[in-house]
Amino acid sequence: MPGVPSVSVPGVPAGGLPTGVAPTFPTPPRTTAAPTTTPPPSPAGPCAKGPTGQQVLALINGKPGIPDAPLKVAEGPFCAESWQFTTVRLAAENAEQDEPLFVVSRGKPSALRLVEAGADVCSDQVQADAPPGIRVRACGF
Repeated sequence: MPGVPSVSVPGVPAGGLPTGVAPTFPTPPRTTAAPTTTPPPSPAGPCAKGPTGQQVLALINGKPGIPDAPLKVAEGPFCAESWQFTTVRLAAENAEQDEPLFVVSRGKPSALRLVEAGADVCSDQVQADAPPGIRVRACGF
């Protein structure tokens, strides 16, 4: 048509398509990206250079909220960086039925500092400051 600018469309010939023929357009390739998920961190492993279970027991002995009864280490200590996680139970024979006591500590074996001790040690400090492997043991994430 005179006065109407011509527009070229990919897949359509310059003179137009014959009647009854549909234009074809290039189809972009489909890209389906797999959802990105980060695997959870691994729990802290056994301590290679201490502390010993006895050092952890000495750390919590006599602290408020700690039972005034003989205790034993049930699991651990587990270490990540300068942090430790230990599970403690009453030493009595029927103690396996009791709720475990969890201990989060940090520092060198010769100078341990208690961070948390109790049935739930996933405190704000543990969540914010502990290495991932300790958080997994103390908080589950």
